[in-house]
Order: sequence, then C-alpha cells, then structure tokens
Amino acid sequence: MKKTVYLTSDHAGYDTKIEIAKILENEGYKVVIEGATNAETKTSYAEIGIQFAKQYIADKEKNKHLYVALCGSGIGISIALNRFKTIICARVTSEEEARLAKLHNNANILCFGGRLINAKDAVKMFHIWETTEYEGGRHDSRIETLNTVGEN
Repeated sequence: MKKTVYLTSDHAGYDTKIEIAKILENEGYKVVIEGATNAETKTSYAEIGIQFAKQYIADKEKNKHLYVALCGSGIGISIALNRFKTIICARVTSEEEARLAKLHNNANILCFGGRLINAKDAVKMFHIWETTEYEGGRHDSRIETLNTVGEN
C-alpha cells in the first residue's frame, strides 16, 4: 500500500500543490491537503511552515507518511521548516537534487517552488526522493549534529 502524502503550501504554491495532489491521487496515494485553501488569499509561508513542522514532529507514524511543502520559490517555507530539530527539509529543483536530498541528507520533507516547478516535474522528483535510500555512513555524524540545534 502506498504511503499517505501530506501536502502544504502558502497561496503562492497552492495551484501547483493541487496539481501534484491530483497526480498522486491518480497514482493511488492518499493525499492530505493542508495550508492555503486558495491562491488568492495571501497566507504566510512562515506560519504554514511552522504549523507543518509541528504536525510532522507530533506524527507518531512518520514512517507511513510523506511530507511535501511548497511556497512561491520554496525558499521561505523550507527556511521555516528547517528551524526545527529533526526536520531536514530539502528544496529541490532537479531530479539529481531530489536523489541527493535523501541519499546524503536523509531529507524527511521535500520542498518545491510552486512558481518555479511544474507539477509533473515535481512528481518525478518526488518519486526519486521517495524511493532513494539514505546511505548513512559518513553522513550520520552530520545529521546528528543538525538534530542538536533548532526548536522542538
């Protein structure tokens, strides 16, 4: 069974978020849409990112879920998410970055710029990130260091 995907965005990432959700649902994923409810009402990527981070941290079944966040550029919401311990949010723009985000960084939240990436390309990157295994080893101490700073 495919994992549940939680998708959030501010207003600037809303349209791409909805397109990604439709594609993933057609592929058999359960998708939970969060954050902005339309593209017109201005919403804060900072507030949505903080809310999403708290949800991720509280999730007792993280291993059964996948988390994806969007804002206009992907930069603002990724900054908000990365302020929290145990969150490694990777803003990616290519398939290779998506692979490396998991392989080397063990990213647990994937992030896109909704105004910069189209939904089809985002889903390709999502699948690469989802199926790539973290290689550990020399990267473990770096991840442990990152997990000691930030908020809970």
